[in-house]
Formats: sequence, C-alpha cells, structure tokens
Amino acid sequence: MASALRVILIILLAWYVIRFINRYIVPALFGNPGKDKTPPGPKDKEFRKSTRQGDVTIIDYGNRNRKTDPPDDDYVDYEEVK
Repeated sequence: MASALRVILIILLAWYVIRFINRYIVPALFGNPGKDKTPPGPKDKEFRKSTRQGDVTIIDYGNRNRKTDPPDDDYVDYEEVK
C-alpha cells in the first residue's frame, strides 16, 4: 500500500514540475508567442465586419517578383493509376 501511495506522489510531483517548467521556464527562454502577436488594427476590424461567416475571400498581394519564363526542366505529367 505504501509503494502505491509513493508512486502516486511521484507522479503528482512530476506533473507539477512539468507544469512549472512549461509555464515559467520555457517562455522565459524562448519567448511567449501569445504576447508577440499584435492586436488587430482598424483595417482588420473593418474587413471582418464587411464579410459574413462562411464567405470565401481572396487577398491578392500583387506581383512578388515571380519569374514569367518557365524553367528549362522537363515537365512530367503523372497519371493516377487505379
């Protein structure tokens, strides 16, 4: 009986040590990703108000220095085999 109680005590102690490490040590070493995010600006709030839930929106950020010439490699068209 004493050994079962000892195992449960060790498991609980390990649980609290892991929670402490995840809550305090990891954010101190690697930064907290939740605090790094900037709050949405007025443009984002206006965009969200103008769209309904379920609508599909496509945002085009313009030309991102894409090459218009195709590469010199061969194109291989794969067919699905059933």
